[in-house]
Amino acid sequence: MSDADKAKRIVSPWWRWPLEAFFPDKKFDGQFQNPGNEQVFDFDAVMESFDPITMITSEITYYPENDKRELFAVFVSGLGQSESESSKRSRRYADTLLTGIANMNNSTFLKKRPVVACINRRLDWANAALDYFGLSGSPVIENLATLITYAVNNSKPLNLSGDSLGTIFLARAIKLAKTNFICEHARVFDFKQRRIQEQIWKQRTSQLINVFTFGNGYQKWVAGPNYIMVFIQGDPLTENFGITPQRAIKQKRKDIKFLIFPRLFTQGSFEAHNMMFTIELLRETFDKNHIEIGDFLGLYNKLNSGTLKIATPDEVTWPRDMKDYTWDQNSLKSIPSLSRQESNFN
Repeated sequence: MSDADKAKRIVSPWWRWPLEAFFPDKKFDGQFQNPGNEQVFDFDAVMESFDPITMITSEITYYPENDKRELFAVFVSGLGQSESESSKRSRRYADTLLTGIANMNNSTFLKKRPVVACINRRLDWANAALDYFGLSGSPVIENLATLITYAVNNSKPLNLSGDSLGTIFLARAIKLAKTNFICEHARVFDFKQRRIQEQIWKQRTSQLINVFTFGNGYQKWVAGPNYIMVFIQGDPLTENFGITPQRAIKQKRKDIKFLIFPRLFTQGSFEAHNMMFTIELLRETFDKNHIEIGDFLGLYNKLNSGTLKIATPDEVTWPRDMKDYTWDQNSLKSIPSLSRQESNFN
């Protein structure tokens, strides 16, 4: 499907037309996409369907070949990825961890032929900073909050996943969903009822909402959902801006579980933030613990009991095409087996 055909499927509010005219990929911001066939679905049209969650699982989710279709997650990608690049990486995620993935697009300012390239490359980073401090309103946040609120109100299980900037959107969306839920069921100045609804929110979300992040970039996550934060030691974004075990202790957040892999790259390398390496370590961790790949409940239970054995980089059989998902080719030198592959290829 061409970009023009995809764009026709999206109904944008008039006030976004100028932005989308200058940055075409923004047309897909906050919209659903099946990363398998890259078909785009208008978010509002999905939510107006008879059963949005069923529509997501049956039409929007990409499942690996021969998958049992028992698990799916709505995934928000990281920074600077066009909808086609995001789909490519999501397919890798799904195929590696045997999990169904439905994308909610976090669109980029990057253009194929920018007028001023040096400025265009920095727009995503500038916007990400505004997102972190809550000074910009991505449609992803509002749309995710709407989806979460629907799931909680209708007792529908919902798995959410995000990478990098996508985790910031997730955190803000969950906070907004909590606010929306409480406001729907309690008046503004009825403080007693609002406290009751907050406890109902926590109880329901603990039963329904599961969050699985890669390279999280946000420090304060709303209590209620079940969280697993996955990252590689040395990830500069997570260690500087995200929730870490040390910060979780200060916040008294025993409900947040962490899966932290040993250092893989040199100090300060941003490659440690690349989830394409993290998912390979995660797959090996499933095998190492004799857990069926994709059994995230089993993984969570092992984490919760403190019995999970974490895979080390030297235990992973790295795919030969890792260079295709690597930001800095020199980083492959940190992994002897991949470094040898690259030398042989050259």
